[in-house]
Amino acid sequence: MQQPVFSYVPGISFLHTLDPRTKLAAVMLLGILTFRTESFFGIGILFTFFIALTLFSGLPANVFFRAVRPMVLFIIFIFLAQLFFTEGRVLASFWILRPSLEGLQNGFRLSARFILLLLFAALMTASTDPSAITCGIERMLRPLPLRWLGVNSHELATMMNLSIAFLPLLFDRVERTKAAQASRGMYFGKNPFNSVPALTVPLIRGVIRDAEELSLAMENRGYQGTRRTSMHELLMQRRDWISLLVLGLLTAFMLRF
Repeated sequence: MQQPVFSYVPGISFLHTLDPRTKLAAVMLLGILTFRTESFFGIGILFTFFIALTLFSGLPANVFFRAVRPMVLFIIFIFLAQLFFTEGRVLASFWILRPSLEGLQNGFRLSARFILLLLFAALMTASTDPSAITCGIERMLRPLPLRWLGVNSHELATMMNLSIAFLPLLFDRVERTKAAQASRGMYFGKNPFNSVPALTVPLIRGVIRDAEELSLAMENRGYQGTRRTSMHELLMQRRDWISLLVLGLLTAFMLRF
């Protein structure tokens, strides 16, 4: 059975052994750099950095293809919207559509940004155990005075981790719902708009049912949103500080362009 997108892939690589707080901080910083970078040279550096991280992780390439594939139509829509609706030097004329050079550049730039965000997110989730992500988020949010807002760091970290965990399950449920409707004789290629209710209604019902079952399971196991101890306490190692230093140098270099 094929693993769902954004799922954890066990391993012993350098990236797998890093502290989850290091990887969370790296993803946030790389996301900021991705949207701050305007030049194609800077975007190329980020892609090169991603390839280097992939080699360090030892993860298969299909992990990242599965992360980008569900968003292909959205990325194509962004590219075409920028290409045809950005004013500038007209490249050609197709009836009322007048693609411009500036639109082509903006389309490639925005598409590359979204692809980079998906790739970096997939790299983190594939190399980090979900429980480690929860623990890392909880440690990073612990100094904040969240109790004034009626929550604590552990509750917020648990909610974020459940959102990450439900994402691959959501894609898996979409495929299973689509296969179930196809077995009942529905043809999705004839009129995709008529098939939308046949997918969304059972999908929403299934997601709500999964959320109810999860909440009941947590209550039956005595889950409490208060601060809990951990079997494995997080401890920053020298490799984590070196990784953050390298990322800081990359950030300083990228901000110059």
